[in-house]
Amino acid sequence: MVCRPLLRTDALTFPRPRAGYLPLFSLMEIALQINVGVLNSPGSLARMSDMLRAADVNVEALFCTDGEKESVVHLIVDDVETAKMVLRDIGTISTTEVLAIQIKNKPGAIAHIARMCAGAKINIHHIYATSLGKEAMCYLAVDDVETAKKVLK
Repeated sequence: MVCRPLLRTDALTFPRPRAGYLPLFSLMEIALQINVGVLNSPGSLARMSDMLRAADVNVEALFCTDGEKESVVHLIVDDVETAKMVLRDIGTISTTEVLAIQIKNKPGAIAHIARMCAGAKINIHHIYATSLGKEAMCYLAVDDVETAKKVLK
């Protein structure tokens, strides 16, 4: 049995999809993501989460990148300034503008975003998404959020 790739990546082109072809975005805005470097050890995330809870900061989205000694926790919160103040003692903190996009939860939604960015030569540094029912929320860190916002409209 010979396994063939389903898609030839060397032959990809990135045309703009027809109107209505894939999901429409119901919300698109620029959000400020907090990046916190924490020790990669048991309890680090619990401690950070407890600190945010105690300050009444709601975490709207989160993902972690793993490192040998340190991990980076990327957060979207409802109060960026309070979160930065509360978390300043547990690790290095930086912020990144990301594009927050609410999309239809259906096959091809993320492919649509990736294709549109690729067609405009916009690099996606990282992306994370979650869904609930018929809607999904997607966060993209890209080279230029303003250009990405225009391209994806």
